[in-house]
Amino acid sequence: MSILYIDESGTDSLKRANDNKDGNSNYFVMAGVLIEANDLEDSFKRFDAIKQEYFANAVFELKSSFRRLKFKKELEKEYTNNELKEIVKAKVYNAICDTHCVLFGVQINKIPMTEAGLLKSKNETYTLAFRELLLAVQNFKKKTNYKQPIIVMLDSREQAHNQRMYKLYREAIEGHEANLKGFDGKEFSPTLNFVDSAYTFGVQLADFVAGALWRGVEKGDKTFSKKIKKKFPTTKGGEFIGYSYLVCT
Repeated sequence: MSILYIDESGTDSLKRANDNKDGNSNYFVMAGVLIEANDLEDSFKRFDAIKQEYFANAVFELKSSFRRLKFKKELEKEYTNNELKEIVKAKVYNAICDTHCVLFGVQINKIPMTEAGLLKSKNETYTLAFRELLLAVQNFKKKTNYKQPIIVMLDSREQAHNQRMYKLYREAIEGHEANLKGFDGKEFSPTLNFVDSAYTFGVQLADFVAGALWRGVEKGDKTFSKKIKKKFPTTKGGEFIGYSYLVCT
């Protein structure tokens, strides 16, 4: 069995070129981290070791935004807060590169899609992202003859958000039954499983992947998106395969 951890970065609200509203991003990115169950413990230990080394309490949700961090006091005497953030960030992305996993991504360019009428509501942003990500994973399974059945996990938040995500996830599947037949069979669990990200390292890894991809397009900072590119399905020449990183415009 394998687990597909999903997380996203950027806002889901529609956006036009003349929309200068603060906080509404140009891009919405969804990322998936596929890990086989046999590799979970090794992957967890690699990620947890970073928390144990740098943080006063290792049981917390480490996010790529680096909010609400409590570094060990002895480290704060040696480094500035920003220096510690950069050190930890680099180590996390190194850990992702060392993890036996496969990465997938969906990039939604909201401005052209909104202006062309291809996105009519923020719910459609999520539905499109779910659909394209699941199609990518299913195509990967077919092309590589990947035999492991897959269950899908997403970060649990408040009840209203979870209900919305479950509904939009089901709409993504049911609206494209011809292409996503496996989701009602043995290839995938057709349900969406919500987990507490503070105790689920795979969701935290997905957050870092989504964050790197989003910063690459939104901020022009491709430092870490380039670093983790090798974990996506790519050609021998290092180019993305059609089902590894999908761009919706």
